[in-house]
Amino acid sequence: MKRSTLTFGGLALALLFALPPSARAEHIPWMYNWSRSPSEIHADAPGTGFIRLTDESLKHAVGDSDVVATNMRTFSTATPSNPDHFTAKPYTLSLFLLDVDSGKSATLSFTGQIDGDLGANFSRLKNTFTGPPTQSIVLGNHVYTASNLTFTPPGVPGAANAGSISAHATISVEQVPEPSTWLLSALGAVSLGAFRRRHRRARAAT
Repeated sequence: MKRSTLTFGGLALALLFALPPSARAEHIPWMYNWSRSPSEIHADAPGTGFIRLTDESLKHAVGDSDVVATNMRTFSTATPSNPDHFTAKPYTLSLFLLDVDSGKSATLSFTGQIDGDLGANFSRLKNTFTGPPTQSIVLGNHVYTASNLTFTPPGVPGAANAGSISAHATISVEQVPEPSTWLLSALGAVSLGAFRRRHRRARAAT
């Protein structure tokens, strides 16, 4: 009985080390898109100014990558003496992830709020992220982590360059072992522990 257990454990270890290496993270294909809610963030009443947020259609990516959540542009006719005010204006950015290998998908949501003043010739807006800045999800055999959220404030209305919210979400993709690999690892560890115990008893007896 002891010999068969040891033999089986040795076979498990041999199979474990004989397994092919996991796919490199930078070669793992996935797809994503960002959506936003609302599409326009309006100033406090009675102001008429607003901030428009862009959407992102479904895109392909491979391995780790920076992805832009949304661009933002300002619209206002307010004067410096009577600016448009934004007070704790909430928004949600949702990141849809699709693991190409398994076909499994999930959505991560990031929240924040906008405060500040806006006018026809000035923009003084700041962002506060109100939810977890880093989120992870397991899809198939891969772990996706979205982090490094940043905010670039928009310029005055009509500016050529847009600002951005949560502009750089880095997606880290790591290989998760197959269930069979976990099983072989467990069997190997059990067998190795049994072998060591027998070895200690044999030394003690001599």
